[in-house]
Amino acid sequence: MQSDARSTLHYVRQATVRRIALVQQKGGAAKTTLCVHLAVAAEQSGIRTAIIDIDPQASASAVWGRARGDRPPPVAAVLAAELKDALEAAEAEGYGLILIDTPPHTAPALEVVARNIDVAVVPVQPSILDVAATQATLDLLRANRVAAVAVLTRTSPRPDEEILETERALNALGLPLLRTRVVERKVYRRALTQGQAVGEFEPTSKAAREIRALWKEMSAFDMKPTAVEDDGAVPTAARSA
Repeated sequence: MQSDARSTLHYVRQATVRRIALVQQKGGAAKTTLCVHLAVAAEQSGIRTAIIDIDPQASASAVWGRARGDRPPPVAAVLAAELKDALEAAEAEGYGLILIDTPPHTAPALEVVARNIDVAVVPVQPSILDVAATQATLDLLRANRVAAVAVLTRTSPRPDEEILETERALNALGLPLLRTRVVERKVYRRALTQGQAVGEFEPTSKAAREIRALWKEMSAFDMKPTAVEDDGAVPTAARSA
């Protein structure tokens, strides 16, 4: 039976600031796209949200954030070593959700991230090669006892054998999978160049509906790590009652 976030996340109550990082050692998994779109979706749902960009490429801050201007959510570019201070400053300013865009291929930076977040969302493209690369990400998360869930990104519109193989492989890794997939669509890139999310750029589009569904699924969970299992598995996030 496919293991996913619905079956592995359990019910608790939490009322706290949530710190969620988009984490994937492999490049090209749509971390930045997912980060800014989830941030806008959360803001639109009434949660005061901020983005912290620790990726030296600065796509979220220097590109999307600059095009967006003063419209919320704000984006701050910081060094990984400054992450803890930046998170504390954002919480002091009253933000209820902080999303962190992280760099690929930088284990030391991800170790800093892991020490300062509640949960990692791991974007995975549907290919066995991407799943293999995800193992390095999971090793870091497990070493730091960080709760994690995966989301399939840049997928085809309909489930195919590659998607099914990827789901089975993630299940074998013990990484819970959110049911909403992010389909490869040009509108995501078009929205980003305008400093927008698809929910603003084309609010009735399939892409906008996907992001709203993904945020609704994520927001059903309080995203706080649970106790680590004795076998060293990645702890799962906790679902709100």
